[in-house]
Amino acid sequence: MKAALLDALADDWVYFAEVKDLIREVTEADGDLLTSARDVAAAFVRDRVVVAGSISTEDGFQPWTTSPEESAQRIEREVNQCLESGTEPELGDICWFDLP
Repeated sequence: MKAALLDALADDWVYFAEVKDLIREVTEADGDLLTSARDVAAAFVRDRVVVAGSISTEDGFQPWTTSPEESAQRIEREVNQCLESGTEPELGDICWFDLP
């Protein structure tokens, strides 16, 4: 999974929902991909494999100013809200990722 995400990031920024698609491609799983994406994304942010942030049309990728732990917790919290409400994140929801 790590290699697939790093390969995708070599070309462009990756939005959170893409992580779910990468998990599906790599593992061929059909289960709870949103929970898996939450766990993978949070772990990669904590381990500084990737940086979480936002995209703006003026400045491009803007890393969050929080620590890796705080960023991972934000991802977990926002995904948990999606899980509780039964919604799926779309393009730009939750966060974007870039290489450190």
